[in-house]
Amino acid sequence: MFVAAVIAVAASGSAAVAGPYVGLGIGNSSVSDSTNNYLPDGRSGRLMLGTRFGNISAEGAFTGYGLIQRNGANGGLVDARSLSGALKLSIPLGNNFEGFARGGLIRTWLSPQSDARMPTYSGDGYTFSAGFEYRLNLIVAGTSLFVDYTHNSANLTADKFKSIDQTTSLWTLGLTVSI
Repeated sequence: MFVAAVIAVAASGSAAVAGPYVGLGIGNSSVSDSTNNYLPDGRSGRLMLGTRFGNISAEGAFTGYGLIQRNGANGGLVDARSLSGALKLSIPLGNNFEGFARGGLIRTWLSPQSDARMPTYSGDGYTFSAGFEYRLNLIVAGTSLFVDYTHNSANLTADKFKSIDQTTSLWTLGLTVSI
């Protein structure tokens, strides 16, 4: 019954919201890992490219945020970057509002900003998001504002260092525009 309801909602999309789009978001971040070596610096950014088919979208994103390594030299600043590929299901709520859920795979890199002795970690994992979107009736068709909460989890490794399980949570406010 649940699967039939999801298929019915997904199939009810209109051609007015179909097609490719680009998005940009800014937000904050929080990070935890199994060794608790990293702290967030509180900022994040996301660039998205997707295509929508009714209420289902295929979306790729590049996300960046800063970290601080505990006891790291020169302030322990670390650049965190991730690439993700996900499917997004949007559910119309009325009055141009939609709720959405997104899930997919992610590749993450942690690179030290100034200390060459710090390791560079990389690894794969998953991403899940939930949020709300408001479709604007502006001169530019297909423009919307969104807010979402994203949960990323990845197992990261570096040569000659133990692996870490990193979890990142991001609140993002952004804008998408059809292209």
